[in-house]
Amino acid sequence: MSARSDLPPPRKNPFSPMAVARITDFDADPDAVDVAITTDATRQALAHLASYLDAPPTRGGRDRTGTVVAVLGDYGTGKTHLAVRLVRHARQVLADPTHALYLDATAESFIELYRRFMQKLGREGVRAQVSEYYADIVADSLQSSGLTSDMLEWLGSRQLEPQEVVERLGLMESALLRKVQDTLREVTNNKDFGTALTLLLRPGFEHSVWSWLLGGTPDQVLVERGITTPIDTEVAALEAMGVFALLFGGRQRRFVLAVDELDKIFSADSRPQAGTMAAFQTLLQVFAKAGACLVLCGLPDFKSVLPPAVRQRIPYTVVMSGLSQREVREFIELAQQQAFGTRQLAPFTVDTTRYLRDIARGNARNVIRLCHRVFRMADDLSHAPGGEFTVTEEMVRQAARDLFGSLSSDDIDGVVRRLLDAGGLDYLHRHLLGVAEESLADFWVTFPEHAGGCAVLITRSLLDNADVAAVLRRVSTVREAEPDAELILLVNGVVADGVAIQLRELLGREPLVYVDRTFADDFKALVSATGRRLGGDTDPMSALRWRMDQLAKQQSSIYGFIEHLAEHMDGVRASSDRQLGAIQRQLAALAGGASGTSGGTPVREVESSASRLPGEVERLFRDAVDALEDLTQVDVMFEEAFDHAPTTTQEAVHRRLRTPEFAQAATQAVFMQKAVQAFRAAVSQWYSSAEDADAEDRLEELCGIYDGIVEFLPLFLLDPLFKLPPWSARSGGLVAEVSQGSRRTRVHEALRNLSPRVRRAVFRSSRLT
Repeated sequence: MSARSDLPPPRKNPFSPMAVARITDFDADPDAVDVAITTDATRQALAHLASYLDAPPTRGGRDRTGTVVAVLGDYGTGKTHLAVRLVRHARQVLADPTHALYLDATAESFIELYRRFMQKLGREGVRAQVSEYYADIVADSLQSSGLTSDMLEWLGSRQLEPQEVVERLGLMESALLRKVQDTLREVTNNKDFGTALTLLLRPGFEHSVWSWLLGGTPDQVLVERGITTPIDTEVAALEAMGVFALLFGGRQRRFVLAVDELDKIFSADSRPQAGTMAAFQTLLQVFAKAGACLVLCGLPDFKSVLPPAVRQRIPYTVVMSGLSQREVREFIELAQQQAFGTRQLAPFTVDTTRYLRDIARGNARNVIRLCHRVFRMADDLSHAPGGEFTVTEEMVRQAARDLFGSLSSDDIDGVVRRLLDAGGLDYLHRHLLGVAEESLADFWVTFPEHAGGCAVLITRSLLDNADVAAVLRRVSTVREAEPDAELILLVNGVVADGVAIQLRELLGREPLVYVDRTFADDFKALVSATGRRLGGDTDPMSALRWRMDQLAKQQSSIYGFIEHLAEHMDGVRASSDRQLGAIQRQLAALAGGASGTSGGTPVREVESSASRLPGEVERLFRDAVDALEDLTQVDVMFEEAFDHAPTTTQEAVHRRLRTPEFAQAATQAVFMQKAVQAFRAAVSQWYSSAEDADAEDRLEELCGIYDGIVEFLPLFLLDPLFKLPPWSARSGGLVAEVSQGSRRTRVHEALRNLSPRVRRAVFRSSRLT
């Protein structure tokens, strides 16, 4: 028996490795909540919701006034967590918990968002709501006839459904249903919906009505009643959502709908058409009229692209901010109390908690991920001889470097170079401004007719005093060499809060931190601003000549890109032909009765055909596996090597395999691919017992196992693969650089937060939805 066999097992880690809010079925497990602390934004949002929920009916017995609340914040600030918390709070207050719903707008269109909204409401839920209106009309009929005793009591308490009362007393059903139809037409302000919803009360029409409500073409039975238009446009979908806000928010009831990730529909890159925007404005008005509460969550971009007339319909805005030091300590204590039953800060200390918060800059997701990593690091070290279970600042720094891997130096140089080229700017790369080595500018941008220039200094993460000292020396040396130079400090990593404050005093602004989503716009704006400051009052003709030179350079850059793209497409076409031949040979082998792995057919293809998952779940796994395969192209490379390949192909294979960076990164990618495939197989097996009482817990456990594995497989370790051109494709410098960004984006989108997205897709496809 080894000496380590006597060591205690690893402690349970109380912190989530992915730090993504759990979106589960609220009814199935109302107590399954993440650790929650109450921030200023949380208090503000809960206050707006409480004001709506506690408001009495308006004068004259009319319905309550509705409201709209926008929750804005960057990635990882807790928007989804807050949206879920608001919905849970509303469900605790409302008499009918189905009147509070959460939706995420991952479908990128209002059509799909509406369909999922209807699936959340459910056919029986909609029918029950229509039945409430029927019950009111039957009750009015009973009161006018003098039969107001037991039947009214049973009807009010739902011991009897209105259809049973009508049947027992022999009331005229057709006349009552006409009153229901008239009422629903008045409530929804829509003739088609008034007719269709009333038909839900009649046997034999449910399927036709529900199919139409989900966007299908109207059946003949509906066409005969004047319903001829499907709900298959964004405008129609928004109008339909307003109809159900009126339906569920009427009768002095309250209705809460939280829509998350709206930035996927409203963004600067994909602005909806004018008709869609007008319909969205109408939806906000309808929610207010219906006495309903609409919570809209998204990145700050989401609200900024809305026209003023739409923004005016959003009376309340809650902006998510970073966690304070006190809030981080509170979170750590509550997370450990939930995991261990004892509220404690250890193994963290007040100082390491403060430092952790500063490095994460209060971003909730990054705080939780750092907590997970440093807790595990402290636990691992405690098992070593003489080790202590205490988190140190060095552990926090190491965890930050491991988790928030930045671009390689070549990649960040390529990104900056492309932006400068696209702007038609003159620059020198790695230009020495003085004698000292530290006067080296990564980019020296000059502006014709202007004195001086702009020095772009690129640095890694800035986490401690040593990092700051190194940057201060560079800045000081550059300013000595070029006193009039403008400076842009670009951080390719993360910056601790304390460091940011010091640099702000030195530079007059915070350093520019590379963030893929916003970097291009931020960098171009900074360079333009420095050019204006250097220019001062220049001769208008000189400025015009400089601008014309810029346009000429931009045009030349575009022509060069088109030429490289044409070459790239030729190479891709040749590679595609070879891959198509390989696929045909594999299919022929499979048709001939080959087993799961014969003929070179990947095991995952056989698994997919043998145990197909629901569409959305299958797509998530397929996208992840395919993105990794396309990145490494190991299968294609080896197939070509054995397919009577010429000497040049053999040499190309050898070159790649001799490159340590490729071998390490490809191994990392293969491990990721195997982890995804194993995760898919486990989820496929889970579906065979999805009806069991503990199904949700077992799915949660599977997701946790996957998260624990990929924690050791960070995506930034794949960076060497992004720099390689696609296998067999001819590569020009510009094409290779452009393809790096697109391939990186594809891989990151497919793999980032995979388990939470799988979990949501499974819930939507199973009985848990």
